Amino acid sequence: MRQSIRSLIQYAVLLGIGGLLVYLSIQRTNVSKEELLHTFSNANWFWVSISLLISLFSHFARAYRWNYLLEQYNYTTDLPTSLSSVLIGYLANYGLPRMGEISRCAVVNKYNRIPMDIALGTVIAERVVDLFLLFLVFVLVVIFQYNDLYSLLNQYIFVPLHEKFQHTNWFLLAVVGTTGLVLLVLLLSKKNTTSVSWFDKAILFIQNLIRPLLSIHKIKRPAVFWIWSIVIWLAYFFSMYACSLSMSGTEHLGMLKILVLFLFGTIGVIVTPGGIGAYHFLITEILLFYQLDNASAAAFPWMIWGTQFILIIFTGALAFILLPIIHSKK
Repeated sequence: MRQSIRSLIQYAVLLGIGGLLVYLSIQRTNVSKEELLHTFSNANWFWVSISLLISLFSHFARAYRWNYLLEQYNYTTDLPTSLSSVLIGYLANYGLPRMGEISRCAVVNKYNRIPMDIALGTVIAERVVDLFLLFLVFVLVVIFQYNDLYSLLNQYIFVPLHEKFQHTNWFLLAVVGTTGLVLLVLLLSKKNTTSVSWFDKAILFIQNLIRPLLSIHKIKRPAVFWIWSIVIWLAYFFSMYACSLSMSGTEHLGMLKILVLFLFGTIGVIVTPGGIGAYHFLITEILLFYQLDNASAAAFPWMIWGTQFILIIFTGALAFILLPIIHSKK
């Protein structure tokens, strides 16, 4: 009960932040509803359809790749169930943070008798791999778009922080921070004198984080697993790129600038449930940085996020309905 209340509070806070960011992104562009509708109506929906097909393929690839992780535990899942679990999981993530992972594991547990702990462990391993590939995206941005990345960070982070803290008494701040850290260490040490020390707990926590990644070397076909992992992220990228070709304001950006948008858009999806608010705010700010017109800067994140949202709502609900029917026939 307490955990459920905590999850609801966390979701409410994150959703509130998302709503605030949506408001700020709208205020930032100051675009009227008529301008947005005009931009959407003039979009090339052929490229939007291509974007959705690529996105759907990425979900298929993620479902197919899952068996490479399950093989090491001598379990497998049929593709319809695996794909349905992925789609239902994405749908659940719009409801509560991290509920998607649990829903996904619950589906294969019910229909393929895969134990929850094993299914959840493999999903955690997937998330670690995704973080690693996100880091590779960041490296690519640093290599190919360093000037843009530095200008963005300087304009939106470094300069504002410098202006805000240039009159700060850093010595006093350091003393207060050090004192607080020492008190926290003493408190943790005192609370754990009769059990495991706080240091051992910290080490155990770190080990639990990296253990799924370390278990990846046990995969029977690691090369194929990593190829599919790269294919999934390439599909994510080209889905955004195809959508950019659908609008006259964004079709000229090119792959390297879309790579920057892809990096920050992915971060936005991580920050709030389903990327609500954070995705729109970050994409809009970067498009304004690239000097796009306000209508295009406001419309593009809603175009790609909205179509992906509709895709997940439709396919997730369809999977939820059809999966019991498929297994009843079996």
